[in-house]
Amino acid sequence: FLPKPGMDESSSLLRNVQAGSPYGEPTLAKPLFFSIVAGIGALLFGFTLGYTSPISTTLEDAKDDGGLGLTTGENSLFGSLVNVGAMIGALSGGFVTDYLGRRGSLQLASVPFAVGYVLIATAQGSLQLLFGRVFTGIGVGIASLTVPVYIAEISPAALRGGLGSINQLAITIGILVCYAIGMGVKWRVLAWIGAIMSGAMLAGTFLLPRTPRWLMAKDKRDEARKALGRLRGKDADIDYELSDIEMAIRESAREAGSASFRDLFSGATRKAMFVSVMLMVFQQFSGVNAVVFFSQSVRSVHIADVSVLFAHYVSFRQIFEDAGVTNAQVSALSFSAVQMVVTFISCLIVDKSGRRVLLMLAGVGMAGSAAVLGYYFFMKDDNPVSGTVAILSAMLYITFFSLGLGAIPWLMMSEIFPARTRGMASSTATLLNWSFSFIVTETFQSMKSALAEEGVFWFYGSVCLLGSLFVLVYTPETKGRTLEEIEAYFSGKGSMSDGPAPGGTLLKAVALAVMLYVGLTIFITSL
Repeated sequence: FLPKPGMDESSSLLRNVQAGSPYGEPTLAKPLFFSIVAGIGALLFGFTLGYTSPISTTLEDAKDDGGLGLTTGENSLFGSLVNVGAMIGALSGGFVTDYLGRRGSLQLASVPFAVGYVLIATAQGSLQLLFGRVFTGIGVGIASLTVPVYIAEISPAALRGGLGSINQLAITIGILVCYAIGMGVKWRVLAWIGAIMSGAMLAGTFLLPRTPRWLMAKDKRDEARKALGRLRGKDADIDYELSDIEMAIRESAREAGSASFRDLFSGATRKAMFVSVMLMVFQQFSGVNAVVFFSQSVRSVHIADVSVLFAHYVSFRQIFEDAGVTNAQVSALSFSAVQMVVTFISCLIVDKSGRRVLLMLAGVGMAGSAAVLGYYFFMKDDNPVSGTVAILSAMLYITFFSLGLGAIPWLMMSEIFPARTRGMASSTATLLNWSFSFIVTETFQSMKSALAEEGVFWFYGSVCLLGSLFVLVYTPETKGRTLEEIEAYFSGKGSMSDGPAPGGTLLKAVALAVMLYVGLTIFITSL
């Protein structure tokens, strides 16, 4: 499988298409273990997102009653500051991952997590509490960038989808753990648990090898060889894989030198950035984050006037109450449990089904669920639809999101950028993701006033449909490809002509038919 004399080196990167993997059967145990350890960062990511849910109302209690006497505005600000911190973390994360490496970046991310949770746990006033929340957000921003990149760079191509989805699975587990523990402990104790988890994250990183691709980019070939041997096992023949990594990095450096911000908008990086950013747009503007944040806050409806995230949750709380479920903790845990289970299923099937199929299925399924939810709110005053039907639709909404749009945009972000710009490009995509999240949460109340609840859901459904069409037309299938093959494809030096996704023409025809059906459903129910 080595390139023949006179053959363009980059063509050897695509030999798997014709001849199968030259690296032998991939071993699962070590990459799985290291992915799980790295996933502690994603676990803290989810824990931090879920932290405000079980404790937000108690923070408004008087100090004598165990709270801090926060105003409603301060309480709302405490929840939303994680977005600000995450944007700061994402902005700095690209430099950190390139300078310190992926493992070093994970180690650094544990510091703002720990500092933030200690500040929150010991807070005696609102200012310290808010600063603590910003610090935990910085940890989230760095971790949300670094964890998927680290896992992608250590994983065999045939297993990268499932291992990469551990990132999203860990996030959902973190949210569920926070909800469950938060039901039984006070907010300070919950913060101390977050600080302990931060320490566990730091300790775990010392078990991780550095990624061979980062080491090779730093001209540390011997160390890269040792790291790859540790990842693949002592009996693995790593020469071919190491050669592919070295050739790709050498060629990229020869063509463009060291990476700069300008490179994000040229060549292979520009094409990959367009795909990654659009997937992030569809992920955030699907509206799902409004279901997660503040999903347990039920003290009084007047909080909805201040927190747009809680305002969205009021819609879902109404659905549960109409179906006879009045306990907010039950509804929050239900959403979180469904998200975790389906994300686990996605981990198991993503390397068999491919990324594109799951993304299109998720978009179509979410659009259909959003259409039904919009119809539920449209008819609630005149001829109410059963609350049970609405609950099932809401659960399906979360199910389809978790199947595709939850994990795969992060997975593909870690796969499609060239090695030379991967840190900077992933940082930019992550920053934009958190910026989109902030925009969605800050504009929800205005959208609700302008479009009513049913209009908001129909808008989200339309975005999901557009996302499916984008995947159908523009998004390549990365299943089973090495990172070097993917880089060659975006550089225009290779193709994925054996089919971007399973099913070919028939799949496209079926997907378009389903999209047309759902689109007509949304249009008819809006009349």
